[in-house]
Amino acid sequence: MESAFNDVAYYCGKELHNYIPLTFMLAFFVSIIVERWRTVFVNMGWIESVALTLNTVIISRCEEARLIRRNIVRYLVLAQILTFRDISIRVRRRFPNIDTIKKAGFMTVAEEKMLEDLELSYNKYWVPVNWCVTLTNQASAKGYTSSPPGLVHLIQEIKNFRNGLATLCNYDWCPIPIAYPQVVFFAVRVYFIFCLISRQYIRVPNKDFESVQLFIRPFITIIEFICIVGWMKVAEALLNPLGEDDDDFESNFLIDKNIFTGMKIVDCFDEVPPLVEDTFSDPGAVPIYSEDSQRNYQNGALVGSVSNVTLAQFDENITMVPVAPRLSVGDIHSHDRPSIRRRYRSGNASQTVSRASSFREPRLQRQSSEGERNDAYEMDHEAYLEEPSSPTKHAKFFTNLTKVDENDDEDLPATAKTSVVSRV
Repeated sequence: MESAFNDVAYYCGKELHNYIPLTFMLAFFVSIIVERWRTVFVNMGWIESVALTLNTVIISRCEEARLIRRNIVRYLVLAQILTFRDISIRVRRRFPNIDTIKKAGFMTVAEEKMLEDLELSYNKYWVPVNWCVTLTNQASAKGYTSSPPGLVHLIQEIKNFRNGLATLCNYDWCPIPIAYPQVVFFAVRVYFIFCLISRQYIRVPNKDFESVQLFIRPFITIIEFICIVGWMKVAEALLNPLGEDDDDFESNFLIDKNIFTGMKIVDCFDEVPPLVEDTFSDPGAVPIYSEDSQRNYQNGALVGSVSNVTLAQFDENITMVPVAPRLSVGDIHSHDRPSIRRRYRSGNASQTVSRASSFREPRLQRQSSEGERNDAYEMDHEAYLEEPSSPTKHAKFFTNLTKVDENDDEDLPATAKTSVVSRV
């Protein structure tokens, strides 16, 4: 019986990772939760963009335009409160009913009556957003807006704010299936129970180290258990970021920030400091740092990796030469050949190499001229460079060709034949 148990424990310890893909299951579970956490955070709703757009589009200085800007901000925050009350327990405790929202100043008596009189069996998160759109249309009809494109942009910002709240509702309505976390947690427990039992019976080749192995195996298993279970607990903490844990989002703080920040932004409409000449207009202006920041200063300038490599002086005369397209990817060394030859093969179609195929091949193999018509043309490029610039200079380079035979290359160095001669 003991021998059979040892064999089963040894087999389980050896093949356990093949039957329980714990790392894959846990990694997939954590990646889903982290993605949901990030998406919820991005779509929490920040009022600054809408408030700044209000100051850009509704540019009238009259009292009615000012109230329109303020009410749009308040209605958006009201829509945020109505949404958060159903998905965040913190906001639900702060506003247990609609009357508390009115007492907090986010809603008037008339607005509360309109909201309650609206007969609808579903949620009414959209009602304050609809009020915002109506106010923008009234501002446009009364000439308070700057332009029709600006009005479209303002409505788009309001829609983006509403879409973020709708995304939060979607994530709350469709959570991760409860069976998935349970399966992962069960697999973790089973995996480590088998590990603690089976790894004690894994045979070691050297019996002298058996006592050491019996001490190391449970210690390593405990470390693995702490890492994997800790990873799982992190995923559990991120599962509902709108809860009441210390690491969850501060939804009430966001509501307070939005209402006061948004109101202050729209109240500062058409306010700007006087125009003055700044200190950076001085041609000799330099960056200013605190003395403490420069005590252990290290140069962290963002420059290219080879920007400090000097290959030529500023006033140095660099000779530029034309190169065949398929040789332009390499370097032409002047010591390989005193002059550059451009060759243009002539003859029948079977002996002619197409230009397209020569571009694809790094080099064309040398063909024997015996028994074939293997004519070519060449010109000395050094003489071409010495000629003065003229409109017909480049044309002369391709027309003033001297007919030569392919066998003339036998006099050239081997390196020149392989790296400089361009056959097209």
